[in-house]
Amino acid sequence: MSLSWTNPTTADFDDAYLDWSGLLDRRRAALAPQEPDEGNLYTPIFVRLTGPEARPRLLDALQGSDALLMDGHEFAELSARAASNDPLNGLADEYALYQKAGIAGARYDSLFTVLDRGVPVRILPGGAPYAPSRPAAPTTCPGAPIVAVIDDGLGFLNARFRRRASSGQDTSRFHALWVQALEQRSGSDRVVLGEVLTQDEITALLPQEESAAYAALNARLFRGDARQITGSGTTHGTHLLDLAAGADPASDDPARDWPLLAVQLPPQAIEDTSGARFESYVVQAVRWTLRRAGEVDKTAPVIINLSLGVLAGPKDGTRFVEYQVAREAEGWERVTRQPVRIVWSFGNNHQSRLVARHAFDPAKAGCDPERSLTWRVQTCDQTPSYMEIRVPRTDMAALAVAVEAPGGVASGFQEIAPGQYRSLTAAGQPVARIYHIPARDFGQGTVSPAHFVIALAPSEARKCGEPEAPSGAWRIALRHDGADPLEVICQIQRDDGLRGYRAQARQSYFDDLGAYAWDDTAQEYSGLSDDTPLTHAGSHSAMATAPARQVFSVASAMGGARHEDAHAARYSGAGAAWSVDGPSLATIAEDSRSHSGVLASGTLSGSARALGGTSAAAARLTRALALCAPKIKANSGGTPRRADFDPAKVTLVPVASKDRARLGDTLVIVRDPFDRIMRDSAIGGLV
Repeated sequence: MSLSWTNPTTADFDDAYLDWSGLLDRRRAALAPQEPDEGNLYTPIFVRLTGPEARPRLLDALQGSDALLMDGHEFAELSARAASNDPLNGLADEYALYQKAGIAGARYDSLFTVLDRGVPVRILPGGAPYAPSRPAAPTTCPGAPIVAVIDDGLGFLNARFRRRASSGQDTSRFHALWVQALEQRSGSDRVVLGEVLTQDEITALLPQEESAAYAALNARLFRGDARQITGSGTTHGTHLLDLAAGADPASDDPARDWPLLAVQLPPQAIEDTSGARFESYVVQAVRWTLRRAGEVDKTAPVIINLSLGVLAGPKDGTRFVEYQVAREAEGWERVTRQPVRIVWSFGNNHQSRLVARHAFDPAKAGCDPERSLTWRVQTCDQTPSYMEIRVPRTDMAALAVAVEAPGGVASGFQEIAPGQYRSLTAAGQPVARIYHIPARDFGQGTVSPAHFVIALAPSEARKCGEPEAPSGAWRIALRHDGADPLEVICQIQRDDGLRGYRAQARQSYFDDLGAYAWDDTAQEYSGLSDDTPLTHAGSHSAMATAPARQVFSVASAMGGARHEDAHAARYSGAGAAWSVDGPSLATIAEDSRSHSGVLASGTLSGSARALGGTSAAAARLTRALALCAPKIKANSGGTPRRADFDPAKVTLVPVASKDRARLGDTLVIVRDPFDRIMRDSAIGGLV
């Protein structure tokens, strides 16, 4: 295979993941002529209106035109706010839209500013007729915390999520559930994104056999290429929601009275673990959840569990999804006075060798202005691989990047200006690119900094004829041409395969002779020596760094004989001086070296599964916050996060300073008798 590098090319892009994945999608579509034509291709955009006067003008632009489309939930809010009496006066005028491919961006400059773009989607006709959004059922337990989960695979008929009346009749605790699916067209200007089930509709399904009910829903909503995840015995969302708010309906567990809300994300979005495809769905899910929570009980705290994450990113609160989720939470709490808490998992990549650091100090004798890293790309990887190169809090004009593919074809240190890329081609087809991503200004003082991204095609074709990137050792060279010190952070994006999904993904990683030191804890040669550029610092999720008071990031701890003996789980990420110092808090999500994870419900009632990770830790913190709901309501914005916890409900264990990069400043242990750490019978009867 003959490879060659192109000269820099100027192009219109602001996200390497979108540009590169779009190229790969178009190539695959060309190999499959049965795919729909480009006339149905739309880009999800998230916009900020130029002012309140733009609301009716945007409504006019949506009428009878296919240039802009809008989901029904977003349309309902825009319509309400365009009326004379704005029910959300003071909330930012920001909305999710779909813009037809090929429409000039400047066409709508007088209406809105585009803050973010998602992966283009084909919006096909055939969606269910548009119906106005139905409000969520109000609570029958005023003041009870509202627990929400946005995740993958939700066994919403499970007995752990029911309430039992004195008559013995069960009703669902879900006040509304949004099962998202890929977009379809409904009428001329509406988008249907799956289906919303009301509490009455879910309760009506309870007598049915659960797996049959899920199969019928999946057949109705999902295309043939979608993984019907609720057909599996183990589902991530079910497990986490049980940890966060599950209860035996016949018990006196306080969680049995907690109202539930949930969004199940589209399977195709979850399958791409780089995060490129699920971010727009997550933002819409958070917005929908907050509106429904206001309908359930406008005074009750709403606690949203988001046990999702990616590895590479700015890690300074400016990745759009974490920025916007934090903004939605802060804005909703400020305008409506309804307390909001967002709970992110801190990430599971401490041992994955996905982060490296080079520090240049030209004033120091012997400082080499050129450094290199080995990026090892595995064979049989049917998904793209990405690496981000960033310079925290400093201009990166003095940094040059070069890439050498396996086999020795090197790009050299040719300047790549912001908004340009260079491609490695095989037979004229790009198989790798070096992007220089320009800074993105979200307004109001928030700027996501410029950076480089190296993108690789799959090392194994998913379709016959698809160009492949070489597997093996890619050499990444860095050169510092300036006189001032420079810290360079390199991060490989998450690219692993999820259980039950078809993508044959294989995680690439950094390799180095210093990456095989003896590790006393693991009792193997997997440690990092002092002289390697590879580092554990900064191995946390790129979605867990927003500084907003409403946002928590949660690490996973391994329990010990005493609370004080708990320590970070081996996989749980670490903070860094150039990012956040560490997670907000930690909970125990492991209590045995021989049996990983913690027990909670499987998809179907009466089943149990063990899953771990910081996802489980975040779910446990969600439960702790819900138990302390009165305390949350009493807190002001100036209090520290640990002030949300009631010592009568949970135990707060201070963390030693040496462990805070991985555990935060406090280990939170639930003292509720139904907590699974304290009593194995918490899910009594499950096998």
